[in-house]
Amino acid sequence: RKEIFFKEVSEKAKFSGFPSQLLNEWMGTHFPNFLNTGILIPHQSFNQKFNKIESPKYCDINKFNILHAGNLMKQRSPKGLIVGFQLFLKNNPSASKDARLLLLGSSSYYDSMLSTYKNEIQELYVSEGNVPFEIVLNLQKNVVVNVILESKSKISPFLPGKFPHCVIANKPILLLSPNKSETKRLLGADYLYHTQVDAVIEIAKLFQKLYDLWLVNPNNLKLDRKDLEHYVSTSYLDEIIKSII
Repeated sequence: RKEIFFKEVSEKAKFSGFPSQLLNEWMGTHFPNFLNTGILIPHQSFNQKFNKIESPKYCDINKFNILHAGNLMKQRSPKGLIVGFQLFLKNNPSASKDARLLLLGSSSYYDSMLSTYKNEIQELYVSEGNVPFEIVLNLQKNVVVNVILESKSKISPFLPGKFPHCVIANKPILLLSPNKSETKRLLGADYLYHTQVDAVIEIAKLFQKLYDLWLVNPNNLKLDRKDLEHYVSTSYLDEIIKSII
């Protein structure tokens, strides 16, 4: 029986990095027949239309805003991200007038830690629980940097569900993940804004690099990946379904 897994990539996708999709390989190590019967379909970005809304008060769109949107699961600690941001501000105190780190979503595993950091870092905002999707989607398109935070592990084969939204938002993605990560594979081996989830010094350096570019021209900070936009599109999904049929 053919099993269709609505996850990451098709072999037709021509991206740099690993020669085949990580989830397929990972599933094959547990279920060998999956390599013969499994079909992987990428996450999608559907053209959802929402009423135009104003950005919430905690986000001044004229600032250097860094956004992590999504639940902070037990395996995805934001400590490296926060301490890296803190170090960036320490190294460049004048940035405190511009920079904001926004964490939106459920974070119950880290309530105590986040409470401590909120008291230490005025430029850190942590939401009280989940935020409506239309607000998050609007912010992803209006902040300067979107963060994708993955677990600290040897491999991260699962593509985060927010990846398509970050691609369509067309803003730089700060990827904190293992080197062997499906997200990293898609962004490319030479993608500039990637480091490990707990690499505090490197995270601070990446914030500085992005901030310096933002100071020169905020409008030039774009992801600009037409290949990935196609990859998460409904037209690509149509191609895959037709190839299956």
